[in-house]
Amino acid sequence: MKIFKVVALTMFAAFAGAIPAKAFCLMNCEPKPDDARKVFENLIKNKFDKDAAIEKFEVTRFWPLDVEGAGHAGYEFYFTASVRFPKGANLECKPEGGAPKPGCSDNTTYYSTTIQNQMIKDKQYIEPGSVIEFKDETRFDQEGSKWKGQDGNMY
Repeated sequence: MKIFKVVALTMFAAFAGAIPAKAFCLMNCEPKPDDARKVFENLIKNKFDKDAAIEKFEVTRFWPLDVEGAGHAGYEFYFTASVRFPKGANLECKPEGGAPKPGCSDNTTYYSTTIQNQMIKDKQYIEPGSVIEFKDETRFDQEGSKWKGQDGNMY
């Protein structure tokens, strides 16, 4: 009987070691601040510039959501971040006096990456070398055993 237990435990250990840890998540499986940072990074690189670098990322608050009516759980993070844009962003939108170019915003005081009341949908010009502070939020929606970020990726 002892040999059977040893063989069974050995097989289980080999099997468990070959499967990612997230596959066994039974408790405390919600998204983490590192996941929120990755979503933010993906959105920054997509909306502004692929060479942007996050210098600071601090989650200020977070909590689980009960998304009533949608039939699934959610998780929300609020954060502040500083991002350096070595090459700038949306250089085609550089102001040249007068009205902004079509598809470009004249707002240079508020920047956001997520869906919220104040989101600026037009492209925003960012001067090369600038560091922009974001006070933003991101949300995850539970899909099965995973969480979908606002960048469309599963975490």
